Amino acid sequence: MRFTRSWVPASVAITMAVTALGGCSTTNETSPKSKDSTAKSGVNATGFPIVNEPITIQMMGSKAPLHAEWNDMLIFKEYEKMTNVKVVFEAVPDTGYKEKRNVRIASGDYPEAFYRAALTPADEVNYGSQGILIPLNDLIDKYAPNLKAIMEKHPDVKKSITAPDGNIYSLPQLNEQVAPRINKKLWINKKWLDKLGLPVPTTVEEFYKTLKAFKENDMNGNGKNDEIPWTGDKSFDLLPGLRGSWGMGTTGNRKGVYVDEDSNGKVRFFATDPKYKEVLEFIARLFKEGLMDREAFAQELPQFNAKLTQGLVGAFHASNVNQAGNTYMNDYVPAPALKGPYGDQLFSNVAPFTQGQGAFAITNKNKHPEATMRWVDYFYSEEGSKFVRMGIEGITYEKLPDGDIQYKEDIRSNPKLSLDQAAGQFSTWPGGGIPQMVLQKYDKTGNTFPSSLEAAKLLGPNTSKNVWPSFLFTKDEQDRLNALESDIVTFVEEQQLKFIAGGQPFANWDQYVSSINKMGVKDLLKIYEAASERYKKN
Repeated sequence: MRFTRSWVPASVAITMAVTALGGCSTTNETSPKSKDSTAKSGVNATGFPIVNEPITIQMMGSKAPLHAEWNDMLIFKEYEKMTNVKVVFEAVPDTGYKEKRNVRIASGDYPEAFYRAALTPADEVNYGSQGILIPLNDLIDKYAPNLKAIMEKHPDVKKSITAPDGNIYSLPQLNEQVAPRINKKLWINKKWLDKLGLPVPTTVEEFYKTLKAFKENDMNGNGKNDEIPWTGDKSFDLLPGLRGSWGMGTTGNRKGVYVDEDSNGKVRFFATDPKYKEVLEFIARLFKEGLMDREAFAQELPQFNAKLTQGLVGAFHASNVNQAGNTYMNDYVPAPALKGPYGDQLFSNVAPFTQGQGAFAITNKNKHPEATMRWVDYFYSEEGSKFVRMGIEGITYEKLPDGDIQYKEDIRSNPKLSLDQAAGQFSTWPGGGIPQMVLQKYDKTGNTFPSSLEAAKLLGPNTSKNVWPSFLFTKDEQDRLNALESDIVTFVEEQQLKFIAGGQPFANWDQYVSSINKMGVKDLLKIYEAASERYKKN
């Protein structure tokens, strides 16, 4: 692996860089503090350092496969110099993190804070009600001016992270960009369309005819019938990508939730709606005629990507077109929200401004909660967003003549590492789920490719306008919901595949609906209705 002398992911080089750049930031956060700005807590109200005398805070978090060791990361070494706050991380690999975190909490041996915490709404309410996670409301008010300003500008942020008891137990990942919040867009092979003299499809029937043409012609010219008209990975984004064409998913997309609001604003369970049956019938038609990838429901991301990079695919769902690789990515253009048989033209696979909840939390073990809040609040500022995404000028990024910035060559064009892997050596942003405000001008990933911005512009007018967050339920509601959704969602998703693949005839639809009703779907809807009403009133 090739690196320049100015950026080497080793502790010696990082320490030298941090020492040399300890006071280089120009943000207001680093402006000199006045003698009267130190609160009784020992925390400086503004500016850096956060505390005059060095302190140490223990944090635990979920480490993505793309990440280097957190304690050796350039941004944290530099941030320690800026703040006088040393964070000692226990970074647990994603695969075993939640289990280990929960065991640690149950034993009483848990850290002072959780970073990249991966807390579910149920975790927040559960551990918050037990006093393990402390309420953050007052700390935000006094020590988080950046996050507080965002919540005042975007009231939905505060509403989406406030528990039913009125407390905020964790901080989110926020994203101002539309492109990455429009999940798994539909990309279609314009090169193949041009070869056939076809336009980009705008309706579901046109989409069907396009896939049929891809199937029946040797589009890649290799003399083999190996074209895959339509594919996706096992996250089953094929269905969320189409259900809006029948008016389903009006409140956005959350995996494993089949609840939204109908045209009258009434909460409904749409997986039993007659129109949802039509969505499945349409996909089953494609499956039967070989117009979709039969492995789409089971294949992992590497297998999916391999098909894209071999030039075999006519249409696919992905956040960014660059999954098709450098050779073929320019062959694809974004498709619009497809109009369905009743005139619906909704792209429902969209996330809210509060892109991820449960990213950061402070526990009752914390000896310095005020300093901890000031430490994390920086990442919700513009300068903090730039810092966590781009790193340090001259080491991880450089300025361009037009005033823009870009990653250094060994990050953006590394011969052995993807951009995310290279960035994961100096920062924790790859993989998401960290406390941060993502700003478009500091996002140098595929989210800001011209094709992604074009797709966002194209789909934007037809995206869900009433996007729900991941609701925080009361403890009793969550306990009941856990039992209901475990049975109902498992049954729904098992039956989806059977209906599509032909293992369950659509003649049995009424029996399917009856089975779901007997599982307590009315009780599930009452819980969501209560949560929706609380959210609207907050």
